[in-house]
Amino acid sequence: MHLPSEMLHGSICPVTATIAIAGVAAATLFARKSDTRPSASRFALVSGTVFALQMLNYPIGGGLSGHALGGLLASSLLGTPFGILSVSLVLLLQTLLFADGGLLMLGANTLNMALIGAGLGGVLHARLQAHVGRSVSLVASAGLSVMAAVGALVAELSAAGVGSSALYTSLAIHHIPVALGEGLVTLLLYRLLSAVPLTDAAKGASPVARSTAWTVYGALLIGALLLAPLASASPDALEGTLSSFHLLPDAPNFAHAPWADYQFTADGGYLSIFLAALAGLGATLLSAMLLRRAISRA
Repeated sequence: MHLPSEMLHGSICPVTATIAIAGVAAATLFARKSDTRPSASRFALVSGTVFALQMLNYPIGGGLSGHALGGLLASSLLGTPFGILSVSLVLLLQTLLFADGGLLMLGANTLNMALIGAGLGGVLHARLQAHVGRSVSLVASAGLSVMAAVGALVAELSAAGVGSSALYTSLAIHHIPVALGEGLVTLLLYRLLSAVPLTDAAKGASPVARSTAWTVYGALLIGALLLAPLASASPDALEGTLSSFHLLPDAPNFAHAPWADYQFTADGGYLSIFLAALAGLGATLLSAMLLRRAISRA
């Protein structure tokens, strides 16, 4: 769902950038005031998990692929403010390091996937789980957060005068299987990771429990790294739909990205993608650790 360069025009980019900056600033303020802050380790590991999930494209039919956004997963494991910050950080690194999403589109991408995907999704989950139970709420909120992000994307394209009702309908239809996959992945990973005692409130956890936590996250991230080069090469639901309507721009996303298109070396191949994924994961873990500690010191 990463908008490429030159998809939005006119005032849409500065407007979405302003909303994104204000939203991330508000999330930072709420995170600083939160009584249940995740530890720096947990924040980094969940952010790394979101980064890894977004690399694992799977086929959804029609020559298209999808991948988990991880917004609600981040919010459910970290709390909504930290979930927003986690996804925002991942989106920033994806743009700067891998040219994944246009640089001027970063505001819109952050609005759609962080503020709506993690923020609105997290708020919806908090309200919904009291009525339908946590599991149902996770699946429903995750799926609805994806469709809400698609709705925002359609509104942005429409405001920019890009596309038609046929394009917007096609985008919505093609993202339905992505939303279903988001719900399933969120539920499975939440059940796997929610018991991991890596929060400030759990500093007194036994060494065995903490060792188990690192083992679970480590196995998950290593598995994602190994699978990343084997992910579906089909265009994702957004890119493929735009291409079918001849609206996919040719402009590069960010010319100075060191590992554009998730390629570590020019020759490509399994090792090149693996090394790029490893570099990206390392950058995410380090940046998230520094961000979390900066919030504590602020």
